Amino acid sequence: GRSYGTLCTTGVAVLGTLIAAAGAGTRQYVSGLSVVVASGTVDCAITNVGTIAGPNGAGVLTRGQFTPGGGINKDFIPIQASGTNGTLAFWLGGAGTAYFTVQYWQGV
Repeated sequence: GRSYGTLCTTGVAVLGTLIAAAGAGTRQYVSGLSVVVASGTVDCAITNVGTIAGPNGAGVLTRGQFTPGGGINKDFIPIQASGTNGTLAFWLGGAGTAYFTVQYWQGV
């Protein structure tokens, strides 16, 4: 598997891509993730469908509102698969900075 992490900062609600779609017929398989807030009080979500109308609904792997130093670490048993040609995305609501990390692999 692979691990990918990024630091995201925003002053408004924003949706962004963590891992782009790998191609037709391919899925993202998520075995674990973590969210850690560095600053601000931030509503955070990670989704495995890529496009969501806000941080709710199908495909949300985790969501929570955390203060600095807070967050969540999750391992998935069973592994969580995206839809075909799926994307892993993050959502931030409010002002602050958060670290997002996902453990994943891509396959059919």
